[in-house]
Amino acid sequence: MKPLLLIFAVCSLIARAAGPSTTLAHMPNSTVTAVKTDGTGNIYIAGYQGTLPAADAFVAKLSPTGAVLYSTTFAGSQTDVAVAIDIDSTGAGYISGQTTSQDFPVTAGALQTTFQAASGQAFVAKVDAQGKVVYATFIGGSALIDPGLNGLVVDSAGEAIVSGQAIGGVFPTTPDAPFNSTDTNAFFVMKLDVTGGKLLAAVRGVGGRLSLDGQGSVYIAGAQFGANGTIPITPGAFQSNFQLQACGGDAQLAFACDYQYVTKLNASLTQIVYSTYLNGSYGATPAAISVDSQGDAFVAGTTNSPDYPTTSNAFEPLYIANAPSPPQTCLFFCIFPPPASGYLTKLNATGTGLIYSTYFSGTQTDTISFAAFTANAIYLSGSAGSPDLPGFDGFPSQCLPQTYATRMSADATEAGAARAAPGSILAYDATANALLAWTGADLVAFDPTAPPAPIACILDAADLEPVTSIAPGELLTIFGERLSGGVIAQTPDQFATSLDGISVAINGIGSPLLYVSPQQINLQAPFEIAGAAQANVAFASTQLDLSDSRTLPIVTSNPVAFLDTVTQIASLAGCLNSLGYVEGGALPIAFNADGSRNACPNPAAPGSVVMLILAGLGVTSPTQVTGAITPNPGAPLSLTIGASGDGLPAPVVSATALPGAISGAWLVAIRLPANLTGAIPLSISVGGVPVRDANLLVWAK
Repeated sequence: MKPLLLIFAVCSLIARAAGPSTTLAHMPNSTVTAVKTDGTGNIYIAGYQGTLPAADAFVAKLSPTGAVLYSTTFAGSQTDVAVAIDIDSTGAGYISGQTTSQDFPVTAGALQTTFQAASGQAFVAKVDAQGKVVYATFIGGSALIDPGLNGLVVDSAGEAIVSGQAIGGVFPTTPDAPFNSTDTNAFFVMKLDVTGGKLLAAVRGVGGRLSLDGQGSVYIAGAQFGANGTIPITPGAFQSNFQLQACGGDAQLAFACDYQYVTKLNASLTQIVYSTYLNGSYGATPAAISVDSQGDAFVAGTTNSPDYPTTSNAFEPLYIANAPSPPQTCLFFCIFPPPASGYLTKLNATGTGLIYSTYFSGTQTDTISFAAFTANAIYLSGSAGSPDLPGFDGFPSQCLPQTYATRMSADATEAGAARAAPGSILAYDATANALLAWTGADLVAFDPTAPPAPIACILDAADLEPVTSIAPGELLTIFGERLSGGVIAQTPDQFATSLDGISVAINGIGSPLLYVSPQQINLQAPFEIAGAAQANVAFASTQLDLSDSRTLPIVTSNPVAFLDTVTQIASLAGCLNSLGYVEGGALPIAFNADGSRNACPNPAAPGSVVMLILAGLGVTSPTQVTGAITPNPGAPLSLTIGASGDGLPAPVVSATALPGAISGAWLVAIRLPANLTGAIPLSISVGGVPVRDANLLVWAK
């Protein structure tokens, strides 16, 4: 059956990749949530050690090359997590986070020594330049505190300013506060003295990302949920209100958007210097704020607003995102906001007007989740869903969405090349001119200006899900910006392991190549890798003098179904309405009993058989040969396959090798429940391992 080879040639799936990066620290039992660097290149990290909920907060200092200079743990008997970090001029480190441990190690003389909240209590801690604990204190009184990412800064006197969200309970106040919200759920900013034993100021009602100017004034970029009037807005503000819209829910219960504001407080937190909204009708969510020497505030983040305010000198003044809405799976009509776009906005020193404001996106969906503002450049990172994201030209669309990193000019009028990032970007290291990213096990330094690696992503050929492991015999696709000099033909009955100098070896074993082009290589993982712990996927091109590799764990099986990657569920609205309500799902390549394609316009008869194509089952009985073409169905698959249709039993009638296809592709016949019609979600497991897509939609009339 030759069509399967064509299907395989165009299907794709992601294993994340990135351009050149250097591993600074391997930390497999830790999670890094915040990073800061000093003027000599030392790296300060915070997060937690262990697996939630059994985790301990920590702060550590690394040398510029990643050597551990100290690591200090804050461990109670429950969950302790640090989420923000800052350092002062002496090299002392400050962290804030949340704990559920009543025995969290607070120090004598701390501001709050007892755990008063019903569940989560926030904490602030300081260590000196050698990692010795200076103080550790609970904060927030009896309120449940959700600490804020980037919600910690330290002023020149060594006083910690902390932001977060206070829910319920009794939150501490100070008499000179310029504003104290009476809402039971409100953001806050508070300031501790240098000993951590005294509350200098607390403002309840504003909070979020923080920055300081040279006078110690505190700038806040926050976002409120819902109605006008929650945030104190000053006279003459750039934007005193906004148009309220829904960003989620359905026609019966809608959820409002998040609406951004920028607030400046004086150094003592006793006066609101200015406060303004900064939104379009669908709101905005800040990712970072910075202040220059003139007191102008630069804010970056993500908006769903086609009418977010921009300026005429903007890099991208118009909203161009036009990604289609997700499929309607709500009984009462899902509400979706317009597609997301990044933005950068510079607010003047009085909060009364814009100096500069621009979108930053392509034509699909893109976000900004990180920004570092320096004297020479602005470094951005987020999620790219657009192949035409500025600077992303040539990156394979099949590898999207992808975490990206890019460099813009300091005035945000020019963008450089964008690169796929190796993980979550957490900081910019000025001494090394590198971004610091956390990959889930490693802290890495990444140069966003370096040429991209040949491998952009490794994809599973069947179901378009991220490849996090490889099974023996799995069908894979490698995508890149330039993998070969042209398309290299392959015969359909014999698959070489090298074509015109192009090869892919897994653990040193040549992989059969099904298709090679400048942007795409299709291959089969050798069955011979079974039993090994890891798969080193090594690409080499002697014709282009290129090489690259990725390492992934090996698993016994990765059962997947070949999906229809062309038809969009949104295009089937008419059939969905006529055949019944459906809770979403994936569209498999399926056939009715007569051999015709099962589809919304061509449903199966009730209780009849539908056939799906499965792959990634690993080493099976009967044994499959790497790269071989199956001449006939052969013996039935001995693995136990179970299926259900919308929760009802769906017996598996047969499972045999797919004739005319490469080994490892199986044709599985499933009998649908007789009393179900419309879009039926099938759930399948092979040998006790679930097929990755739990709801495979097939159609019955």
